[in-house]
Amino acid sequence: MRAHFALAILVNLVFTAYSSHVKELTLYNFDKFVDGERFVFVFFYASWEQRCVEILEGYEEVGDTYADRDDVLIAKVNAYEEVKLGTRYWIDEYPSFRYFIKGSITEETYKGSSHPQDLIRFIQTKAFQRLNLGIFLTPVIDLSSSNFERIVKDRARSIMVLYYNGNCDLCNSLQGTLYNVGVTFRNEPKCLIGRLNCDADPQICIEQDIPHYPRFKVYSQHNKDGVVYEPGTNQESFSETNMTKFMNALCGTQRILRGRLNEKAGLLDDFNDLAVQFMTEHRRRREILVAAKHKALAQAEFQTEANFYVSVMVRIAEHGAGIVKEEIDRLERLIAGPLHANKADELEKRKNILKQFQVLHYERDEL
Repeated sequence: MRAHFALAILVNLVFTAYSSHVKELTLYNFDKFVDGERFVFVFFYASWEQRCVEILEGYEEVGDTYADRDDVLIAKVNAYEEVKLGTRYWIDEYPSFRYFIKGSITEETYKGSSHPQDLIRFIQTKAFQRLNLGIFLTPVIDLSSSNFERIVKDRARSIMVLYYNGNCDLCNSLQGTLYNVGVTFRNEPKCLIGRLNCDADPQICIEQDIPHYPRFKVYSQHNKDGVVYEPGTNQESFSETNMTKFMNALCGTQRILRGRLNEKAGLLDDFNDLAVQFMTEHRRRREILVAAKHKALAQAEFQTEANFYVSVMVRIAEHGAGIVKEEIDRLERLIAGPLHANKADELEKRKNILKQFQVLHYERDEL
């Protein structure tokens, strides 16, 4: 018993004396450390692979170099054991390196030398970078080797990418169409439009299997391999209307040309039925209003819209059905003026909801 106790103390002293500055990440702590708050460089390895064993010996030097940096984390993952993490980050060979700049939780691939000094130099160039959120507000994102993976692999967003080069007349003619589609989805942060010049970044185009120009590929939230977008057999099928319809289907959005919302935006089927009942069954209005309030309280994802249905019912009960047309007219005047895109979307949804109360109502609301 004493021998086992003494051995345990000795092992503890050894580990206390040697404190690694390389963080071992697992499925259970990965997201805690890779959270966008710091730059993270991760070595994915297999403990049985000889090259990985050699890299691990020198990798501690990289960890020691950044030991005093709270904004830089040097980490490793045994991807052979942590299968789910290996699958998440497409680790299909050993060794593999991924890194995450500040502000981003989207992985990027390091393909350079694994020598400690080369890794240190690379990390030094990337450690101060921060994700520029402003890039997502541009109608068309210009992609390059410096940002391609960071944007295209982002699992929170879907993106359509035009691959082009300078000797393609059709590519040039599509630039205006692409810009207009980008404007249409400018207020949809999860639905992006991008382009990449294959003359400037040929290696990316080789990796993405681009045989000719123009070539559209779509990277959805659930498929970052990308699929070819082919709206039809004729070139004229690459139209603004077709691309807008496709992006709406891809992203679950409700945009029409130039970014306006369509007539279904903001509508909730259950509340539409209550709106019709409220306008046609005058004697049950109090009962219907109570039911709408209870339903709105239970609504999680679209509570703002649900609450607006309720507020319209309250105002009609107080002021009569005539306020519906008056409010629609007022909103249309506001929408036609200079408005921030977010505000315009909000007013469009309100207008659509108000129209659900324009069923065959009677001015004899007091009956």
